[in-house]
Amino acid sequence: MTTHVMTTVNMAKKPRNPLTNSPRKPRHDGWTEARKKTFLAVLRESGCVADACRVAGISTTSAYRLRRRDPAMAELWDAALADGLRGLVAVAHEHATIGKETVIYRGGAEVERRVAPSDSLMALLIKRGDLGGRIGSRTADQVITWEEWQDGVRFDAEGKKIDEREEAEQVRASLDRKLDAMRRGFLARDAREREAENARLHAAEERIRAAEQRAAELEARNAAGRGGRGEASERHSAS
Repeated sequence: MTTHVMTTVNMAKKPRNPLTNSPRKPRHDGWTEARKKTFLAVLRESGCVADACRVAGISTTSAYRLRRRDPAMAELWDAALADGLRGLVAVAHEHATIGKETVIYRGGAEVERRVAPSDSLMALLIKRGDLGGRIGSRTADQVITWEEWQDGVRFDAEGKKIDEREEAEQVRASLDRKLDAMRRGFLARDAREREAENARLHAAEERIRAAEQRAAELEARNAAGRGGRGEASERHSAS
């Protein structure tokens, strides 16, 4: 009797990307990978689910339905919302402690500008525990201040502070380097083409001069031959 032995090989699985939970074809509810990324990016920037749905082109009902059935998406959702909340809390902290400027008009003319702290915001932040060195469970170095927000500081996808102006300058510098390299390449190619063309013209001129010299030499030999035959004919006639 023959015994068949089956061996099971455990294949190493690649870690699953939370954003690629859906099949390759777009879901019937419209949640493509691009829309997921757009939704999370806007949610991280604004902290507003309705705004994120509007930009992504998805209804809030569909968004919350996806959140309930997809734990990985719910985790990314919470992280993005927390990042957006940090910026909003920083703005509220600025208004609560320093104040927001109020312009007072009378008779259509500006008469006064007042900057007063907001007691209601202060009370809310104290109640939430968002004053001092922490914002909820986050440390102060993970919070964007109002000045940083005005200067273009934002949180990236990993929750780290980035300066959008520095990124823009880096992009411009990279483009400038690429354009300069392209310009140098074009100039070098143009110089090579001009050099090759000059070489071709020089070679053509040399061939023309050589042909003219050969023609002149042939004409001289023919002239010499005609002169010799004429002298011989004259001597023959005289004799």
